[in-house]
Amino acid sequence: MKWNGIRIPVVVMALVVGLGTFWGAQWLYNRFNYERPLAQLLEENGDVAEYRINDGGPVLELEVKLGRVDNLQQSYSNLHRSLQEVVGRRSFRIILRDQRDPALEGIYYHTRLAAFEALERGNFLEMEAYISQLAAREGARARVLIDQDRLYIQVDRGSHYLYEIIPRTRAFGVVSGEGGERRNPS
Repeated sequence: MKWNGIRIPVVVMALVVGLGTFWGAQWLYNRFNYERPLAQLLEENGDVAEYRINDGGPVLELEVKLGRVDNLQQSYSNLHRSLQEVVGRRSFRIILRDQRDPALEGIYYHTRLAAFEALERGNFLEMEAYISQLAAREGARARVLIDQDRLYIQVDRGSHYLYEIIPRTRAFGVVSGEGGERRNPS
């Protein structure tokens, strides 16, 4: 079949082969450039109990369930730095999962106000003492850690544990390394 001297089946076949090659190359690139190295990194990390990689949107989402860790700040920072090395300039977001129960959620609910007040006023020692006392009253152990970018709250009670990471603010806005959150506009 021809149309103005052009063979339509040949053009359609060339289009199908070209699109197939493009999609296949894209799949191979994603598979070997992100998925495998990410999976290997997360499997080798002793703090990661489970993970899920969602590469469907513009921001790479990594859902990570950490096991029980001694130092949430160190574990999260090491994980974030390792992931940054693998994904390079691509935006990503870590969705942290833990093993919380209603009692731990209640403790965190009552500590949020103190945490946000400390971020605003800078009274971190008072906040840490308040959170530790509240957790102890509920039969839990709390640990509050801080670095220049984030506030880390970890609470352990029995076989359950809660991990919360709150981005800190500066004069220019929220500072965060995760790709899906607001960034420092500089």
